[in-house]
Amino acid sequence: MKKSLSNKSVQLYYFSRFAELTEKSNEVWSTHAITVEELWFELDAQYRFEQEMSSVRPAINHEFCDWQRVINDRDIISFIPPVSGG
Repeated sequence: MKKSLSNKSVQLYYFSRFAELTEKSNEVWSTHAITVEELWFELDAQYRFEQEMSSVRPAINHEFCDWQRVINDRDIISFIPPVSGG
């Protein structure tokens, strides 16, 4: 994975199972990741999300995006796990 030379600070929001695993609903995260996918692997190594990436929807600045989307300093990033209704 190619890493950015500059460090970025992003605001992360966690929902459902991800909030349980991280024990927080949001945090500021410092990263050299270039894409949302790289950031996912970085966070998964830290928190062990136990979730297939293919079932997760990433969002940047409140809009769904694809995994190759480039992240910028101060972006707001969320990873939306699968949810079931009832």
